[in-house]
Amino acid sequence: MNIVIVGQGAIGLLCYHRLSQAIINQQGDNLVSLWPSTPTTLSDYLFSEMNDIAKSFPFTMADNQLIASADVIIFCVKSYQVTEALKAVDHLISDDAVIILTHNGLGTLEEISPRLKPSQCLLALLLTQGAKKVAPYHVKHTGMGHSDLGIIYGTLDSIKQKQLLEHLNKSLKQLSWQENIQQAQWKKLAINCVINPISALNDIENGEVNQKAYQRMTEDIISEVVAVATKEGVILSEILLRQLIHNVAKSTNRNTSSMRADVRNKRRTEIEYINGYIHRLGEKHKLTTAMNTQLWLAVKALEDKY
Repeated sequence: MNIVIVGQGAIGLLCYHRLSQAIINQQGDNLVSLWPSTPTTLSDYLFSEMNDIAKSFPFTMADNQLIASADVIIFCVKSYQVTEALKAVDHLISDDAVIILTHNGLGTLEEISPRLKPSQCLLALLLTQGAKKVAPYHVKHTGMGHSDLGIIYGTLDSIKQKQLLEHLNKSLKQLSWQENIQQAQWKKLAINCVINPISALNDIENGEVNQKAYQRMTEDIISEVVAVATKEGVILSEILLRQLIHNVAKSTNRNTSSMRADVRNKRRTEIEYINGYIHRLGEKHKLTTAMNTQLWLAVKALEDKY
């Protein structure tokens, strides 16, 4: 199974490293290659384990031929980069290639579905592992976690599914197949709707989101997410979501959310696909999403400053 990773951010390099170290054919050839978002003349990358031991590894750079022959293509880019990333290579991708998206938020499927071929299968990979980009082509693994995988477009035969799960479990570990990945996507969206904007706007670590000062805000965010999800045919529990978000903030208490990191580094955030997505669905279903709309506008205002 030939796999191409698109994107060389923290998650892209993490996935490339884990997969390339685990998936080698009988001849000893690496079956994983990297298609970077920006060209590079480098031939090596640095990977730091959680114990801070860093090692240099060579990487295989993907070209048009490798993209065309890929069985699986994993897009490890930000939500707002997915459409352009796919547009750059979709003319090369084979009709039966499996495409995997791993990003925060929702809304990209609606954007890219017109570009997908009927025979293609699109999967969502929900990674909870932590990774930090220390420098260009230097990534540090900052946390283990459980991950979910499931179909969001098309179909996948059982043999290919089994192969794919074997490969990803061998490399990413603790990966589960979800028949209803949409439910898992909405749970992750709810977590992001709370932790990301609150931590970014207040410049705090994840654990501080559990403080009493943010309790009412958290409850309002969750209430709006649940109402919108119901209209979309996804049933969520406010009580269970509050507990889940509390637990995630507690277990990642010293972590910096991706949105807080983006704001600190004056980068574009994924707010449009997180609280902004809730705002747009609220308009679609004529529901009030005052708190999510407020947070969406506040983070957009921060972005406008830089």
